[in-house]
Amino acid sequence: MPEDKNKDLSSDEDSLLFRESMRDVKVLAKNERYSFEEKPKPKPIKKNLAVKLNAGHPFIQETNIIQSNDVLFYTRNGVQHKTTKQLKRGRLIIDEKVDLHGLSKQEAHELLLEFLVEQVSLRHRCILIVHGKGTGSLNNRPVLKNLVYNLLKNEPSVLAFASAQQRDGGTGAVYVLLKNI
Repeated sequence: MPEDKNKDLSSDEDSLLFRESMRDVKVLAKNERYSFEEKPKPKPIKKNLAVKLNAGHPFIQETNIIQSNDVLFYTRNGVQHKTTKQLKRGRLIIDEKVDLHGLSKQEAHELLLEFLVEQVSLRHRCILIVHGKGTGSLNNRPVLKNLVYNLLKNEPSVLAFASAQQRDGGTGAVYVLLKNI
């Protein structure tokens, strides 16, 4: 006759072993219950970093040769090929985005630095920066696109960036992969 699997799930030895392993456990009083629902969700703390992200970089390599329709891509050594492939294809979840349209170069620079500091402090992994194509710029040179490229390429907290897919702005936006610090 085959053994019934549900018959005698625990033996006396199992019970003794269980009691032995639980001997130091203290029983909570009935009023000491803990409920996760009673606590409010923690609010993120915006860290006011005294040092800007680019501080400590006396020389920032700048280029103004990027054109409106140029596809941007940059990756640091050590970033996995699979991850950069997902970034290029827009397959990573975008945690947050910022739109720089209509800002001056100085305003965009300040906003972008503050945005990056905040995203790193929130431990966001992938962000979207919409810079526009700059087709209305002087000599058809996209000022904000060049600014974003130069700033991101020289920023240590940025692991990689790539022009966005058409649905997210195409060559007028970039996906940015951030370090988890």
